[in-house]
Amino acid sequence: MNVVKAGVTRSLAVATAILFAIMVLAVVWQVFTREVTKNPAAWTEELARYVFVWTSLMGATLVFAERGHIAVTFVVDRLPRPVRKGVAVVIQLAILIFAVGILVIGGLGAAQNTWSHQLTALPGTIGMAYLVLPITGVVITLIALVHLVEDLRGQGPLTALKPRTEDEVPETPGINQAAQQSLLVTEEPVESEGDHGSRTGHREIGGTEGAGPPDEGDRSSNGTDPKEK
Repeated sequence: MNVVKAGVTRSLAVATAILFAIMVLAVVWQVFTREVTKNPAAWTEELARYVFVWTSLMGATLVFAERGHIAVTFVVDRLPRPVRKGVAVVIQLAILIFAVGILVIGGLGAAQNTWSHQLTALPGTIGMAYLVLPITGVVITLIALVHLVEDLRGQGPLTALKPRTEDEVPETPGINQAAQQSLLVTEEPVESEGDHGSRTGHREIGGTEGAGPPDEGDRSSNGTDPKEK
């Protein structure tokens, strides 16, 4: 299933790029003939208009296949996973109804009704230009079925085990990771030897050594400080 989706996505990308290139060339040639030769080509305007329609619908289908359309998931991301799965299924079913009812059935009807209407400056009919509606409708229907299966399996962006959110809650509220690391104190034992033994203290890495009053063990038994000897 993923192989089929990848093949359809690649084909849509190639078709959209070719159509966009044709539209750009048509517009450039129209400007050239109007401004340079002073004899504008009438067919370029009509070609650019209908190619723009095909490019837009093909591009929209490509973005749908990549799940790249804008989606506001602020509320859905905070719902329980079973509820998110239900929302995702309803979304795909609504897309299926639109693709089949409006694009496929409605597009075929529009193409059939205008099949005999000739274009003004290009060979062909308006019905041929309307064929993009059922074509993209069929592709969207197939992709929506694939997305529906992915959502039912919990592989979609809304049905994943952990929803995709931009404002992740940190582990320690109010303290970011850098601040948490700066609060960590690593201590190393430091041994200082005296005349009558040794004592063990601690110092903080990256900080100043703690200084305090000398312990009783640092003084000799006769009451004098070892440093005074």
